[in-house]
Amino acid sequence: MARRPRVGITILLLCSALLAGCTVPDDNSDPHRSTAAAEADIAKTPGVTVRIGRAYDGLTPYLSVNVELSEAFTGDEAALLDSVLAQVWSQDEYAPKKYVTLGVSGAGRTAETTSAALTSLGLSSMKYAGSAVSVIGADLVARYGEWPGSVPTVGQELVQGTPSAG
Repeated sequence: MARRPRVGITILLLCSALLAGCTVPDDNSDPHRSTAAAEADIAKTPGVTVRIGRAYDGLTPYLSVNVELSEAFTGDEAALLDSVLAQVWSQDEYAPKKYVTLGVSGAGRTAETTSAALTSLGLSSMKYAGSAVSVIGADLVARYGEWPGSVPTVGQELVQGTPSAG
């Protein structure tokens, strides 16, 4: 009769250990490059503001990138998005997991104009919600390398009035 409580405790401990082994916590160490650092580099381009954050689709985590363009941005949208995504890919605060959503707002900006700009970069996308599109992580790996990527230099060609290197 004394065995029965031990068996129950043993089973309980075994189940707890198995369940604990199934959960893999996120890396809580400090990032080497934060989203704030990537956002600050992107903000060096006049008329561009970006917010990078973690979002969830049910239980699936992904990166959400919101780009706001004002009239001060007069550059090429495809070059801007290439620079933005390279910056996003270089931060290691939030892993992109399977995909990244990208929303671009500003005069004349729609999911269709964003998709066209991404297509010119060789990145496929699909409409996500509202004016946002979804870019598959595998396509981003193909373009920017394994995550996290190296920190890109701020593209001077995006800064109004800066001559491009030639």
